[in-house]
Amino acid sequence: MFGYIERHFSRLYLLVFSIDFLVLISTSLITFKIVNGHSADIEHLRYAYLGFLYLTVFVFMSQIMLFISELYSIEKIQQKKWLILKCMFSFSIVSISLYLLIDNLPYFNCFIISMAACSSILLWRFIFYWIIPKLNIQQRVLFLGTNELSKMVVREMSTDTNPQFKVVGFVGEDPDQVGKRIVNPKVLGLIEDLESIIKKEKVEKLVVSFSQARGGFPINDLIRCKFNGLEIMELHTFYEKLRGKILLDGLRPSWLIFANGFKKNGWIRLEKRIFDIFLSVIGLFINLPVLIITALLIKLESDGPVVYKQERVGENGKTFDLYKFRSMGADAEKQTGPVWAGENDPRITRVGRFIRKVRIDEIPQMINVLKGDMSFVGPRPERPHFVGMLTAKIPYYDQRHSVKPGITGWAAVNYNYGATVEDAIEKLQYDLYYIKNISIFLDMVTILKTIAIVFGRRGAR
Repeated sequence: MFGYIERHFSRLYLLVFSIDFLVLISTSLITFKIVNGHSADIEHLRYAYLGFLYLTVFVFMSQIMLFISELYSIEKIQQKKWLILKCMFSFSIVSISLYLLIDNLPYFNCFIISMAACSSILLWRFIFYWIIPKLNIQQRVLFLGTNELSKMVVREMSTDTNPQFKVVGFVGEDPDQVGKRIVNPKVLGLIEDLESIIKKEKVEKLVVSFSQARGGFPINDLIRCKFNGLEIMELHTFYEKLRGKILLDGLRPSWLIFANGFKKNGWIRLEKRIFDIFLSVIGLFINLPVLIITALLIKLESDGPVVYKQERVGENGKTFDLYKFRSMGADAEKQTGPVWAGENDPRITRVGRFIRKVRIDEIPQMINVLKGDMSFVGPRPERPHFVGMLTAKIPYYDQRHSVKPGITGWAAVNYNYGATVEDAIEKLQYDLYYIKNISIFLDMVTILKTIAIVFGRRGAR
C-alpha cells in the first residue's frame, strides 16, 4: 500500500496529509474529553469505547471530506475565503454524518468537536501557506540532456505554484551552451563535469533525456552516480510521477515494454469485479429516487426514450450498448451524424444540461457494470466512428481497450471534457497511466476525485 501512495502522491502532499491527521487526532481527543468529561465517572468502559469509535470514524471521514473538497490540491494555494468555506462545509457534513451514524452522541457535542477540528486545521493551514515558500523541502533535480523534451518539461514545471522539485540546471553536450539559460535554469556543464556538479548542487535526483551524445551514451558516469546512491530516472518515468500521466512526446516502444506496471492478473481482475458489483448495487439503490425523478423530468420535457442506447467500444475492441439518460433531443444526430458534444451545444435540453453537469446522465451505466461490459473506473468508452479515426492518428490509442471502460476514469477526473484530437491525445496520456498503475487504491482515489468534481460541477458538457 505504501508503494502505491508514494507513487501517486508527492512529499508535500504526504506531509500535509500527515500533519492534518495529527491535528485531527489531538484536537478531537481533547475536545471529546472536555464535552463528554462527565461520562468517564459514570460508565468508564462505555465512554472509552464511544471515544475510540468516534475518533476513528471522525478522522477517517474528515480526511475524506477534505480530499473531496480539494483541500489536498497542494499545487495551488487556496484563497482564504474558499479555504474557510470548504473547511466549514467539510466538517459540517462530518458532524451531521457522525450524529446519524453513532448512537447516544448528542449533536451539539458532534458539532463542537467538528468546529474545534475545523479551526485547528484552518490555523495550521494558514501557517503552512505562509511558511511553505520559506521552506526548502523540494527535491533538487538535475537534467542530463538539453533536448526539446527536457526544455518542455522544465518549462511546464516552472508554472507550478508549489513545485515538488527544484530544477538546479542542465548538463549538456555543447560547450557553447555552458553558462547560458536555455529555459530558466542554466546549463551548468558538460558530461565530464557531471559528478562534480551533483556534489556542488546537492542533487537528489538525476533526470536523463539524452540523445546521441558525442562519444556515446555516458554509461560509466551514470553507473558511478547510481552506486553512489543517486536516484536516476528516465525523463518519461519522471514525468509520469510528476503529472500522473504518460508523456506521448518522444515515447519509445521500449519504454512501454520494459516499464514496471501494466499488471492485469487474475487477482486484480477479481478485486475489481467484486468492487464494481458492490459499488453498482449500492449506487443504484441509493440513487433510485434520483432515477425516478430524472426519468419523469426527461419525459415531461421532450418526446423520445428516457434512456437511450449507444454503441461503444469496450475491452479488447468488442462493442456493446451503453445506457445513458437522454440529455439531447430525440434523433439529435440525424442531420449531422456522429459528432462530439460542443460547448453550449444547442442539441442539449434544459434537463439534459443539468444532468450532464452533475453526472446524473451516467447513472444507468451502472447496469453496464453489472452486466460486465464496463468497470466503475477505467478509460471512458468511445464510439466506433471516433475510435477508428483516433487509432489512425494517435500512437498507442488502441491500447486503452486493453481494460474495461469505466463510468469514471483517471482521464475524466484530471482533464475536462474534450472534443478534439488534441484533447484525445491528452486524455490518452492519463488513460495509459491508469492502465500502467491499475489497482483498487487508484480506483478509490479516482472515485473520490469524481465526487469532488460533481460537487464542483466541473468538466461536463
